[in-house]
Amino acid sequence: MLPTTRATISAAAAALIAVGGFLGTRYLAVVVLTMIVALALGWPALLRASRRRAASVILMGGGTLAVVAVVLGRTAPHLRHMVVAVALMAIAALVSEVFLPSSRGRAVTSVAATCAGAIVVSAGAAWVAASRTHGAEDLVVTGGAALAVSAIASVSTRRPQLSSGIALVLGTATGLATGALFPELPWYAGAGVGLLCAVIVTLLQELMRREPRAKGWLPGMSSALAPVLSAGVLVYVGGRLLVG
Repeated sequence: MLPTTRATISAAAAALIAVGGFLGTRYLAVVVLTMIVALALGWPALLRASRRRAASVILMGGGTLAVVAVVLGRTAPHLRHMVVAVALMAIAALVSEVFLPSSRGRAVTSVAATCAGAIVVSAGAAWVAASRTHGAEDLVVTGGAALAVSAIASVSTRRPQLSSGIALVLGTATGLATGALFPELPWYAGAGVGLLCAVIVTLLQELMRREPRAKGWLPGMSSALAPVLSAGVLVYVGGRLLVG
């Protein structure tokens, strides 16, 4: 997948996050869960896991459990039950190698790929937790907007380093502007969340740029959704520290 196509998908996914956050936690949970399923379908191929179907099932099941755990949690901290889903996915990745062994010499790669995917889908569930914090609606909308702007800016020029710098500036500026507009979100909190979102977009865009292009749409879709889901935990932590 071309970097511009990947950035466009990332921006569209971030916009959906912002819309879901504006509409409410239930809608946001549906958006996040849909992205988790889409990422799980292509993630094993993206990271060249051996038993791809098994890895996809583990990520779908664990990601769904993580989202449900956050939605059903009644009191803060809302991520405390999500760690169970992370642990189960890690254990499942190891157990699957016993019953569905990978090709010779690929076991470590397959387990590592599944565990990395577990971290990403669990981070995505943190979007739902972020929507339940103080200033929730404003926080999620700010993060989604900053992600969308950063994703487009990260491919705005033919020089990756320059594009990354532009993405960091515009992502932070978007968060700052959004924070200034929303009454419950301080301007510095908006700027901080915007910077965090810009950082994760530029880092993963750079990593994907250095990797060989994966064949097919599903791995490309996973690479585009990875920064959007990963930003969930950054927005949640940033909101807890900067907003309350």
